[in-house]
Amino acid sequence: MAASHILADQSVVDGFGHISVRLPSNPNHFLMSRSMAPSLVTPNDIMEFDLDGNAIDGQGRPVFLERFIHAEIYKARPDVQSVVHSHSPAVIPFGITQVPMRTAYHLAAFLADGVPVFDIRKADGMTDMLVRTGPRGMFLADALGRKSVVLMRGHGDVVVGPTIPSQSSARSTLR
Repeated sequence: MAASHILADQSVVDGFGHISVRLPSNPNHFLMSRSMAPSLVTPNDIMEFDLDGNAIDGQGRPVFLERFIHAEIYKARPDVQSVVHSHSPAVIPFGITQVPMRTAYHLAAFLADGVPVFDIRKADGMTDMLVRTGPRGMFLADALGRKSVVLMRGHGDVVVGPTIPSQSSARSTLR
C-alpha cells in the first residue's frame, strides 16, 4: 500500500500504473493491489497472485489486466523482488525512435548496460498494446532479460529490482 502511495505522490505512476512485490514466505506468489488508482490503495485492496497471474483469493475484486507483466518477470527472474509498470511520458520517445536511452549522470548508472525496447507487435502482431496474457508477459520478460528496465514501445516502461526501495529509486530517475 505504502509503495503505491509513494509512487503516486512522486508522479512515478499515474492512475493505471502498478507495483508488485514477491511474497517472501512464498516466492511463487506476489502481492499487488486490485485494479485501482495507486493513490487510493488501502490494505484491503492488496491481493495475492500466483506466477500465472491468478488471484489466490480474489473475492470478486477487479484485477489489473497487465498483471502478467509481473507474473512472467517473477517466473523468469528469481532475483527480482519488485516490479513497477508505469506510463512515464518522458520515456515514450526512447521506445519509438532509434535513439537509445543512455546513462547521463551517476544516479542513472543502472542504465549503463543498455535499455531494451519491447515492441508488442513483434511478439503478438497488432494489439491494444496491453500485456494482458501470459504469452505477452513472457515476451516482455524475455525482452527485459537480465536488465533493470525495459521500455514498452508507445506504452511506458517496466522497472525491476531486488527490493522495493532499490527498484523505486531507479524508477524515480526515469520520470
